[in-house]
Amino acid sequence: MTAALVSPVRGDEVGTPQTNRVVITTSSGRLEGAQRGNVQIFLGVPYAKPPVGPLRWRPPQRLPAWPGIRQADHFGPSCYQEWPAKDFGPYTAEFVETPKPAEDCLYLNVWKPADGASRRPLLFWIHGGGFGGGSGAIEIYDGAQLAGRDIVVVSINYRVGPFGFMAHRELTRESGSSGNYGLQDMVAALRWVHANARALGADPQRITIAGQSAGAVAVDDLLAMPEARGMFSAAIAQSGSGLGVDAIPIRKAEDNGAKFAALLGVTSVAQLRALPPETVQAAIPSYFGSASTRVNRIPFRPVLDGKIMAADPLDGAARPASSVPLMTGFNADEFVTPATVTPQEFEANARTRFGAHAEDFLRLYPHATEAESTSSSRSLSSDTYMASLWIWVDRRARLGVGPVYAYLYEHPAPAPVNGGGGWGTFHTSEVPYVFGNLNRERRAYTDADTQVSEQLQARWLSFIAAGNPNQNGLPQWKRAEPGVQAVMALGDRAAPIAPVSTPERMAAFQRFVADGGRLSAL
Repeated sequence: MTAALVSPVRGDEVGTPQTNRVVITTSSGRLEGAQRGNVQIFLGVPYAKPPVGPLRWRPPQRLPAWPGIRQADHFGPSCYQEWPAKDFGPYTAEFVETPKPAEDCLYLNVWKPADGASRRPLLFWIHGGGFGGGSGAIEIYDGAQLAGRDIVVVSINYRVGPFGFMAHRELTRESGSSGNYGLQDMVAALRWVHANARALGADPQRITIAGQSAGAVAVDDLLAMPEARGMFSAAIAQSGSGLGVDAIPIRKAEDNGAKFAALLGVTSVAQLRALPPETVQAAIPSYFGSASTRVNRIPFRPVLDGKIMAADPLDGAARPASSVPLMTGFNADEFVTPATVTPQEFEANARTRFGAHAEDFLRLYPHATEAESTSSSRSLSSDTYMASLWIWVDRRARLGVGPVYAYLYEHPAPAPVNGGGGWGTFHTSEVPYVFGNLNRERRAYTDADTQVSEQLQARWLSFIAAGNPNQNGLPQWKRAEPGVQAVMALGDRAAPIAPVSTPERMAAFQRFVADGGRLSAL
């Protein structure tokens, strides 16, 4: 594959003197976007009717065709969420800034090679954000560089927070289900992509769904959804499989919806639909409460309703609706541990987390000194989600429903140029490398980072093209086999490694899970 010939394109750059206008014809009507270098860009493309007024808390509706030519030269609004997003921890502007939100938000963005060839593989990107925020327009998701490497890239918006995932008994009576509107948005966007594959130069038989964090959880959800069967050929879940974000049982989700409505001072869905969106959004901090548990930090998330979601993807042993190749993994520093941890703090945390099994972990992770406790805290954090990943992957491998390729990404991201720590290989830090968006004006990226980006892109592009990351002469990455404790190290090395730091530690995690313990990374 050839190297990219274009720089990343942001929405406000489309229409500058360096761009040429270009028109394509879709099933919804004609779109005018822009061409820069060898990539054509179409931004803010609607794929369903605006979910406003009586369509709030309903499945996405088919969009009528528009007359004439629609301008596709800027991103659409983000779906309703807290705004503006604030930088925090390792997350500088390029990771969090989104367009101003609105309920009219069901838009997608397309980056495609400009040479007119067809039947290219397509990457369908689902953003993260804890099912409460995010957008397909975030800077690190810009698809121009990947599209310059001979694929089509599509990023989407989907409803988040209460607008995307609130269930209510009255809503369930309306349509037989409630609470999974955001997931149904994703399926509607996939349908639009299928209907317009020819216009996009894409092969409808080679669509890879991919996402990170909540987007990765959504990928696993789509694998489980009968409604999405046959709509994609492969899947990539970055920081998601085994993350511990379970679907909420429908009755509990409906109770949660009733409590949320009461908090807003209403009782009926008609009253809920009449509320301004900012009023609904503003109630979420009150809904969280002041002492939420780990998973309750995401009160609005996919719902196990027996219809849209018939099985919980958190259970790796649940047979998926779509048996396609899956690539999934985590980063080495997903959830940043404190800079220093005392022996007393380490012991207290272990007892809280592992209960009756705490002595196992206290014996296996040295913590006699502050230095040992700090090091063991980092190791225990990484081992926890990698054990969860491997247990999930092992269960999936035993089903024989499609190859699974598991990884651990290890390359630390550089610090921002305006100061602050690098935060190691933090949650989401791999995304700019995958998309090739290493903006040296944002962070102190070097040629070594470019090499890591090329390594990841080679793996991802091979998988997107053929459902196998082993093309292009890369070191062999074996699919998961039942009982074989191995994942692929990516980043600073490329080699098979054990998922957890020692076999004894892995055995302790397995005993904990066998006894009903939960390895939620949240």
